[in-house]
Amino acid sequence: MASLASSSLPSAFRRGGMETCVAVINPRFLLSQAFTTDASAAYKYSDPRYLNLQNAPEGFDITSAVVYPEFVTDGESKSLIKEASKRLKRRRFENGHWDSVITGYREVEMSTPDEVFSQNIPQEDDNNKMNDDAAIPMFAKVIQETRRHLENHHFGSNNGDNGCIATSRNIRWLPCHAIDLSANGELSAHVDSVKFSGEIVAGISLLSDSIMRLRPSSNEWDGEDKNGKLGGAATEEKNCGISDGYVDLYLPQLSLYVLSGMSRYSYTHELLPSGSMFEFLDVEESYSQCEPKNREVVRGRRLSVIFRDEHNKSISNE
Repeated sequence: MASLASSSLPSAFRRGGMETCVAVINPRFLLSQAFTTDASAAYKYSDPRYLNLQNAPEGFDITSAVVYPEFVTDGESKSLIKEASKRLKRRRFENGHWDSVITGYREVEMSTPDEVFSQNIPQEDDNNKMNDDAAIPMFAKVIQETRRHLENHHFGSNNGDNGCIATSRNIRWLPCHAIDLSANGELSAHVDSVKFSGEIVAGISLLSDSIMRLRPSSNEWDGEDKNGKLGGAATEEKNCGISDGYVDLYLPQLSLYVLSGMSRYSYTHELLPSGSMFEFLDVEESYSQCEPKNREVVRGRRLSVIFRDEHNKSISNE
């Protein structure tokens, strides 16, 4: 994972590309570092600049939507892209989905070797455990470490990037899905399944920058199949404009976004068209005048690796 000393800091902080300006560290950055407890995510922090709250509805919970810039390294990114490309090789881009949520896309499950192993071997037999010394592919390590980070920081009553300790309940993960969205593809407003997936929806963004928009949801949702594929937006697309206000998230390549709580259950999410503008509202006050305040985000082909936990009722009913 990226280290604090290099690429995980905003560009104005990097010694390698030495900008001649003075930067002021946001206190929230120091707070998030102080509460970090696990070694694998020791230098991960969410950046409040990547949320534009100018048009946020009253009462919006700012801890329910966070973005971790440069969460993965270039090498880790390449391993995810390589594995997803291999699995997507024989799949064609689809022009539409049954409920019109997404167009111009390919999708594939990104199960890791340990998940495949556990599906084929009885769990109650301690002798049938995967060899700890077995070579684990880098893409699988990235998925494992991301899940560990999410478990340590985004579950429980105080979820969010605030040092929350993972809840004691049994967290089970649905297999990750890789979604390959073409440059002309669209992802419309939807809420991921509330029947089968649980407390969070998270994604690593690869290949292209994008802007995600959150809008208050006006309907109850159940439109996703048990395997975690997209669904349920057909009704909401007609009604998503009846509630005023929205929140924009800037999702650059290598970043991780996390939706939980209010943003997970009460807001739809969608991707804005290429060429949309994102405004960094507090850049001059909190960071550096070297950073551009407005950015046109040109979205090309986008690959995302999606993380969802299994619904708690699905676990308790076993």
